[in-house]
Amino acid sequence: MLAQSVVGFSSFYLASILLTLSCSNWFLVWMGLEINMMSFIAIMYSRSSEGVEVCLKYFFIQGLGSGILMMMFYSEFGWFDYIILMILSYKMGAGPFYFWFPSVCEGLEWGCCFLLMTIQKVLPLLLISFLTSMFLWVIILSSMFIGAAGSMNQESMKRLMAYSSIHHVGWILLGNFLNDILWIVYLITYSFLISGVMLSMMNDKILDVGMLGKISSKWSFVLGMLSMGGMPPMLGFYLKFWLFYNLLFMDYSLLLFMIIMSVLMFYVYLRVVYSVIMSSMNMLSWVSKMMVSSIMSLDLVYMMGVNVGVIVWMMI
Repeated sequence: MLAQSVVGFSSFYLASILLTLSCSNWFLVWMGLEINMMSFIAIMYSRSSEGVEVCLKYFFIQGLGSGILMMMFYSEFGWFDYIILMILSYKMGAGPFYFWFPSVCEGLEWGCCFLLMTIQKVLPLLLISFLTSMFLWVIILSSMFIGAAGSMNQESMKRLMAYSSIHHVGWILLGNFLNDILWIVYLITYSFLISGVMLSMMNDKILDVGMLGKISSKWSFVLGMLSMGGMPPMLGFYLKFWLFYNLLFMDYSLLLFMIIMSVLMFYVYLRVVYSVIMSSMNMLSWVSKMMVSSIMSLDLVYMMGVNVGVIVWMMI
């Protein structure tokens, strides 16, 4: 019965995405967003006081955003594009309307956190791609700054990954502003990078930084964090390099700001990786997962940036 319910709600979840993507009417777009919200609440629901609280919090936040969005569709307000951009950034937890995102992530399981940080951002990002304007720079810069500043000295791994997601949303929106293909490539690659990191923490039930010493798949976790930070020559480095290359033709001051934010975020990742490396001197724990031949490790995905990064860059 539980498996049938999961399959049913997952089908509604995918159908809502297809409905929103295929509609040209604002009412049907709103309906697709609402079905998507209710399906995701059903997927992340758990029979606990904390799970019910998170579901209600997510429902009220998304319901408020959807209500304002629906009101704007049928109003004649002058700054339509700006208000819609703010509402969509609010619905996906980007800056400066990020306040609900870390607290909701902290109350979810790791699998639902992955969905909230990746797939749940697809619909708002697609709608934003039709409303690109200069006001989008406010959301981009605030997301990068809030993500880097908020992740400093975070002990909870879910909150740290939430602020990391806010930071990467800024980069995804930058790709959205520069090129229609860049943000899709960034989002897909970021989903691959974060999946390995979250899978490692989910398997070992890691909740805070102090528990990282007992993580079993250390190589996958360390390489995934360094790749998300943009350390060359890993795959995550080429994501930011493509965007830096396109920004060279626009404004050097913005490029300098983004480099500083990227370095601050890399420091956060490096601090977490350092705690993993120094927390255990048992080298057997670093090779235990390498003995398992039935499961394909994600280590090669993180290290394939030398080949795949250059090829995709030439194609774009």
